[in-house]
Amino acid sequence: MVRNPKLVTGIVLLIVVSSLACIVTFAALSGPLHADVILLNFAWNIPGCLLVGAIDYKLVSVMFNRRKSFGLSLILLSFLLANVVIGLLGFLYYLFRIHFTGAEYSFLQIILPLILWNSILVLIIDVAFYQKKDMENKTRMAELREEKAKYQFEALKNQINPHFLFNSLNVLSSLAYKDPVKTNLFAKKLSSVYRYLLSTHERMEVPLSDELDFVKSYIYLEQIRFGETLAIRIEDEELALGRYIIPASIQMLVENALKHNMNTLDSPLRITIRIDADSVWVENNLQVRYSTSKGRIGLDNLKKQYALHGKQIDIRKTESEFVVRLPLL
Repeated sequence: MVRNPKLVTGIVLLIVVSSLACIVTFAALSGPLHADVILLNFAWNIPGCLLVGAIDYKLVSVMFNRRKSFGLSLILLSFLLANVVIGLLGFLYYLFRIHFTGAEYSFLQIILPLILWNSILVLIIDVAFYQKKDMENKTRMAELREEKAKYQFEALKNQINPHFLFNSLNVLSSLAYKDPVKTNLFAKKLSSVYRYLLSTHERMEVPLSDELDFVKSYIYLEQIRFGETLAIRIEDEELALGRYIIPASIQMLVENALKHNMNTLDSPLRITIRIDADSVWVENNLQVRYSTSKGRIGLDNLKKQYALHGKQIDIRKTESEFVVRLPLL
């Protein structure tokens, strides 16, 4: 299936016009021009020229589509490869004419015009694909910037949650009458949570160590609030501390678990943050809070943010647990 009919049509017209121009040029260099000879040569050569053009187009198309990055090196590589392939085909054509016609032809008389013409054709096809890929990349980058802006806006709205702030201030107020030391620590943790959110919401990635420090502060606040009804643990956190992750992604999954599940003394909510060499796993037991909205805005935004890095998150839900895998960057 032709993906770009305009490009193909333009290349076909280029082949026809350039082959006719080459035939006229070489005929003029050889002697007086004869229209019937020129038309005969054109009719004889045009099928081969179209075949050569199709081969060039396919070679360049495959090379540009299989490479994520493109530039002068890719253009030169496709130029050399196409000329080697067409040179070999020209040699086979030379042997064919010698064998079946018995006429004496100079190999250079056949191969040099073919390589010269093919070089011009390949360069033009390369430039056309380069411009096409460049335009696609610019369009894609514009889409990614738009997606990133939407994610940042939604993430900032969700993360600076007025309910979370309201609940935290209530906890802070009650602690002030009971435990001044814990009150001071709670205030520092709350301050560090919001400082992290405000300082990272425009960043594409952060060190995993920074994210875990932030998550620990957030967990401290929530455990003060929920007490023994909430159990959260972090496993193997030193395995991948040199890697990066999407800002506030782990915190968002912990917050989702709290939002969508019940937690009581008889049935505490258990959340495990498990880290391996390539991923962070956030797991929680399912105790669904049916009165809560089942929207997936947070997870959908997280998927889009990971898509900007060419990665995807994995979600697994069973009757007893909910698991999300976040790939490390």
